[in-house]
Amino acid sequence: MNEAVPARWLIAVAALALATAACSDTASSSTAEAVGVVVPQDVTADEFMVSVILTDTGYEPEIIFIPAGRPVRLVLRNRGETEHHYRVAGLIPSDLRWRLEPELDSYDLESDPEFADAYVDDIEHILHHLTPTYVPFKEESQSGIKPIGNEVHGYTHRGDIDVLTFYALQTGSYDVIDELHPELTGTVIVFDPRVSVTS
Repeated sequence: MNEAVPARWLIAVAALALATAACSDTASSSTAEAVGVVVPQDVTADEFMVSVILTDTGYEPEIIFIPAGRPVRLVLRNRGETEHHYRVAGLIPSDLRWRLEPELDSYDLESDPEFADAYVDDIEHILHHLTPTYVPFKEESQSGIKPIGNEVHGYTHRGDIDVLTFYALQTGSYDVIDELHPELTGTVIVFDPRVSVTS
C-alpha cells in the first residue's frame, strides 16, 4: 500500500536540511583556511621523527602532529601480544618508503658474540649495527594484509618495529585505523608549519 507523504513532512524535512546546511557553511567558512591546504614538498627541511607505541589497548600517543611538506620518519613499536596496524585513512603520502631489514646469516652471529646476544635479546640493538634500506613496497603481513602505498600504513608483529618515511602534503585531521582491531583508533593531524600561531 503506497501512501502519499504529507506535504507538511516534506516542508519540515526541507527546512531542517536548509538549517543544517547554513550551520555547516558557517562552520566550514571559519576553518577553511586551516583545513585542506596543500603545502609544497621541502626536500631541504630537517627530518621530523615521531614514534608511536602500538599496544593491545590503543596507540600511545593517541594523537600525533605532523608538519606538512617536511620529510617525516614514523617509527611504530609493537608492545602488544598480536599483530597491529597503523593505517592513516585518507592521508596520501608523497615518496612513501618502508624500512627493509637486512637478512642475518650465521656469519653475522658467529663473528660477534655481543651481536649474537643482541639478536636474542633486543632487535633494536641489532638494527643499530646494521644498515637498513628503504623501499617503496611492504610485504603482506602474517594476517594477509598488504599496504599498497596509497595511504600511510605500517604494521608490526609482537615485539617488532616498523619505520616509514614520507611527506604529508595535505593538511587536515586523519583517522588512524587498525584493520585487525577496529576498536583501536587514533588521529594524525597534519599542520602547515609556515603558519605561526598567535594568541
